[in-house]
Amino acid sequence: MNDAMYFSLPEDLLCVDSRVEAGVPIDAITCAIARADSVLTLLEDHFEGESRLANHVIAAVIWDVRGTLGLIKTLALHGDTTSIPAAQKGGVL
Repeated sequence: MNDAMYFSLPEDLLCVDSRVEAGVPIDAITCAIARADSVLTLLEDHFEGESRLANHVIAAVIWDVRGTLGLIKTLALHGDTTSIPAAQKGGVL
């Protein structure tokens, strides 16, 4: 295993690759939203179904959604920092 990757923090690895083109990565954001929705559906079934999930499963669901929200934030910030405002490029809103 690469030592640089072995000693990295999750925040160091959850970033947008420098080779990605500028703009809002809408496909990646849509995929992340769908993932969070799927995981929340699992949690919803816990409250609506007859079977109960273990506490560690519920905690993992919450942890996963928090991580996915962080990923969406990272992707949105990439889009914001690499996009040119309409006023600067002569467009209209």
